[in-house]
Amino acid sequence: MKTSKIKIIFIASISMIILFFLVFSVYKEYQERKTILVISVIDGDTFEIETGEKVRLICIDTPEFNETGYEEAKIFLSELVLNKKVRLEKDISDKDAYGRLLRYVYLNDVFVNKEIVQKNLGILFPYGNDTKRCDEIAS
Repeated sequence: MKTSKIKIIFIASISMIILFFLVFSVYKEYQERKTILVISVIDGDTFEIETGEKVRLICIDTPEFNETGYEEAKIFLSELVLNKKVRLEKDISDKDAYGRLLRYVYLNDVFVNKEIVQKNLGILFPYGNDTKRCDEIAS
């Protein structure tokens, strides 16, 4: 009788461990696929999300205010993401020196960072350690 209780406890413990890892992996996948609403576009490579945080697209750079191409890049990003839900992907750094989230951005299957460079509205701009997808953006 005592050994059957030990076996039941052992099987229950193993089952709980397996269940924990399954729940954790599903939660992690959910976190990676979570989307968030873009509420304003600041320029061609920066926008604001519904939490009030600003997001800077990493591995790219677009013209600054009063530079040639600024309006075109800002309009393109606005038409692409404004009032839409996007998925944000972090690289190594969470934020830059200005407190902006540093992210790769996806709208459904569109890789926004790459789209801006492909449309010649910005350039590839690897900076710091956040370069995991720079090669993909360049291709």
